[in-house]
Amino acid sequence: MKRFFYILLLLAVGFSLGFGYREVKAEVDAKRETKRRHTTYATQPVMENKSFVVITVAKDDAPFCEQNLLSILSQEYEDFRVIYIENGSTDETAKKTKSFLQNHDLDGKFTFVKNEEGISEAEGLYRAIHSCQNKEIIVFLRGNEFFAQNNVLDRLNHYFADPDVWMTASEEIHYPTYSKLKGEIFYQACYAGLLKRVKLQEFLNEGNFTERSYEEVITSPLKELAGSHAYGIAEAQFLCQKKREFSSKERIASYPLLKGNPWHDFANDEERVDLLVFSYNRPLQLYAFMESSEKYLENLHRLYVIYRAGNDHYEKGYHEVKEAFPRAIYIRQSIESPYEDFAPKVRKIVFDRDISSARYITFALDDFVIKEPIDMKEAVSCLKMTGAYGFYFCFGNNLSSHPKESKILIQEGVYAWQFSHMAGGWKVPNSVKMTLFKKEEIYPDFLNMKFHNPSILQVLWNENADLSRVGLYYGRSKAVNLSLNVVTENEWVDEKLTNISTKELLTFFDQGLKMDISPLEHIENQTIEIDFEPKFTKR
Repeated sequence: MKRFFYILLLLAVGFSLGFGYREVKAEVDAKRETKRRHTTYATQPVMENKSFVVITVAKDDAPFCEQNLLSILSQEYEDFRVIYIENGSTDETAKKTKSFLQNHDLDGKFTFVKNEEGISEAEGLYRAIHSCQNKEIIVFLRGNEFFAQNNVLDRLNHYFADPDVWMTASEEIHYPTYSKLKGEIFYQACYAGLLKRVKLQEFLNEGNFTERSYEEVITSPLKELAGSHAYGIAEAQFLCQKKREFSSKERIASYPLLKGNPWHDFANDEERVDLLVFSYNRPLQLYAFMESSEKYLENLHRLYVIYRAGNDHYEKGYHEVKEAFPRAIYIRQSIESPYEDFAPKVRKIVFDRDISSARYITFALDDFVIKEPIDMKEAVSCLKMTGAYGFYFCFGNNLSSHPKESKILIQEGVYAWQFSHMAGGWKVPNSVKMTLFKKEEIYPDFLNMKFHNPSILQVLWNENADLSRVGLYYGRSKAVNLSLNVVTENEWVDEKLTNISTKELLTFFDQGLKMDISPLEHIENQTIEIDFEPKFTKR
């Protein structure tokens, strides 16, 4: 009998301990979940109906596509549209989707996009995001997922009424068991303007759009950009087939916390762009550059020239350039120590806010000629929109070396490429040859570099260049390099094609002549450096 009571006592203790353990474990799990999710509650008054864009990516989802579409069309909220991306299905997803929409999408809310063969999920998503207005709120819904209720968008409108909420992650329920799913936190809704801050390079791998899932691509950048503006929602809004399994640890770029509102149209903000030209004993060639820049450059803030004149004769030539183009700011290197003062002068012009408030800088050499219009405002807007590193005005699809298989269309006439997948000049991110940069991006590189001319600057600048970055270029190159002479003798300078000495050119300049650059206008060049026999005409 005693043994029986002893067993009962052990069972009771074990049961109580087990019950207590489960309670404690549940409490600990709840606290961990709360810590993971910065939770928001719909307490702000709704002052407006936000515009939502549901982006659905479907592939081989024929068994679920009709239920997916019905859950979207059943939303009681009015102000939304849908971009449905059919991503190369091998089943009847496309056929069933089109048929269903033809019969049920009476208000025309859906835009059906069928990705052609070779277009990845990441590319389809990138282009869909950039077709949205910054103030629109994008909601991600895969082709085999459903909205849990017909008021999901209405509820999201209540949450996003709080201006502190930039993106949200809600509970996900497993279908068809209706049990709560636990996995990686994915933010299903966020402002399009926030998503547009994710750089193009995040979507790329080896020069082309990545095959990684969009959850892997965008989750980490969005977290960094949003910071405390990323919130969890303590209610189930999505029915999913399985928990999301993705790794967001693979980082390509880092992002500072976004300043300002994500719905702001940042790409079209007014920006100032400066141009810094380097010249050494070549007043006649500088004159040609200045003449072409005056004709073809639009929306330029200031033009600076750092020049080196070897003697008074060359200085006299530069004086003629100054008189012809007085709006530029000319800075002469010293005769005594030109090697020592070059880098300080460059840093001061580019980075000293007392000198210029421009946030963007274009570097150029005096032996370039601009042959077609360049709108600096447009170029900056493209840089901001893509997060690209630089805009390379001497590159174009007319060059025989252009990235035929790896060029990415950004907008009409503008392309992107990834440095890591190219060769030659296309693999050189840091260039002083008609290239536009954001000063903030290049500032750390200039802090400790020791350089005394543009050639050495470019070589040192590229020693540890990040080749995962992306560059932009126009479909047609905007500038050419005239290989007339060599002005510095060191191991960094390539051998030129022809050799008209700077003294000979100076003689022509003394006679009141200039280089006739009219034959270069809109020239179809296949290389950046062209073999050009100059003719001279009266200035």
